[in-house]
Amino acid sequence: MDKRHCHYHSAQPATWYCPPCERHYGDCCVPLNSDAPEYAPACPLCRGALRYLGAANTAQPFWERLPRFFAYGLQRGPLAFAALLALACVFMPGVLLLWLALFAVATKYLHSVIETASFGGQEAPSLVEAFRLESLQTFFQQLAVFVIVLVLLWLAEDFHSEAIYWGVNIALMLALPASIIRLSLDKSLGSALSPAEIGQVMSAMGWRYLILCVFLFILWQSPSYVGWFLAQGLPRVVMVPVVALLSGYFGVVMCAMMGYAVFQYQGELGYVAAGDDVPAGFPAPEWRRRKALAEAEIHVKEGQGGAALEILQEALREGARDLKLNERYHQLLFSLNARSECLKHLPHYLPLAVRLNTPLAVTAFLNARQLQADYLPDDPLVCERLAELLLERHKAREALSLLRNLHQRFPDYPGIPSAYLLAARGFSEALGQVEPARQLLAFIRQRYPLFERMSEVVQLEAVLASLGKSA
Repeated sequence: MDKRHCHYHSAQPATWYCPPCERHYGDCCVPLNSDAPEYAPACPLCRGALRYLGAANTAQPFWERLPRFFAYGLQRGPLAFAALLALACVFMPGVLLLWLALFAVATKYLHSVIETASFGGQEAPSLVEAFRLESLQTFFQQLAVFVIVLVLLWLAEDFHSEAIYWGVNIALMLALPASIIRLSLDKSLGSALSPAEIGQVMSAMGWRYLILCVFLFILWQSPSYVGWFLAQGLPRVVMVPVVALLSGYFGVVMCAMMGYAVFQYQGELGYVAAGDDVPAGFPAPEWRRRKALAEAEIHVKEGQGGAALEILQEALREGARDLKLNERYHQLLFSLNARSECLKHLPHYLPLAVRLNTPLAVTAFLNARQLQADYLPDDPLVCERLAELLLERHKAREALSLLRNLHQRFPDYPGIPSAYLLAARGFSEALGQVEPARQLLAFIRQRYPLFERMSEVVQLEAVLASLGKSA
């Protein structure tokens, strides 16, 4: 089965689908609201109901989870099940009815493992599940399947042809896991015997079904090989319970693997399960933020810039101080060449960006200069901080334009001497212009004699004086 990915983010697996729009969405585009578990996500484009895909596109391939299957069999329930088989082999008398009851318990427990794993559960069922009377029907159905398999083998042997016998034997071996899976899922003997239903399981997994069968065959044979090895040096009274214990353990591992394979290919098998790794939702404020950003991005990619702006404007009414919302809104206005709206938004956005993310502030200012060549922020602190950042990026002319006549534009700004010291450094170090730098330093001496960084002014004046002599 080819995994589906988000239509707008090719690296993200799809978890939702909109049939009318024929769009797959990942969790990146459809966040969940943890404060409203009943919330049903709608398509960002048509607002219709989305179909949940569960973990059909996010489940890890079963062959990559082999260590987890072996660890699954080491939980309390599986170990209790394996211990029960071992103790029965030692202490239970050879009464057919008792052994039939043990077979019923084993069958029901292993089917409960398949069912639990098919929904992505990582916690093994308790052994108590095997003693519930309501699951007794599963035992009789599975017993009927095994009897039919034995009858088919007996009939194949009657042909006295090794080719026919082994052909039937191999076919039954390949079909048996799919039949057991169908019985666990549908609780129906008809499904477990139906070639169409069995074929659906095989076709859903494709060639990977053969990988599953190989793993199952190895696990099925493992207790026998261990028993053969132990028979060389251990008495039968020790070897038999050990083999029984291992048979129970490997049986659980096999069923966990079959169940997870169903979970992995749930989409093709026609059901939906999220598993234990379903992503948690977000608190309502964060959910609204993520939802707005995701839907705005989708509309932009669909060429619907106006709709994206409306979504962001609505989100900014509640999240006016959210940097990401403001940054996305600014970039969208700039890309749409909405000159007046973009410039109108900057007095709110620039101070926020200067405080929280200076590179975004520089980008926003340079964008503004493309829309209006003489644009200047109306906040002196923003001007000073941007000038400092622009000088660090070797954009001296843009930086100095922000500081020009700062004392006239903002006469009450207490940071004027530090801003003009910064401008003097820009003129002298970045542009090599000594005279404007001297004038700025003289202005600081005259107007701000108590400036706390006067030592830096003196030091820079000395440097400029030495430069003047050398010139």
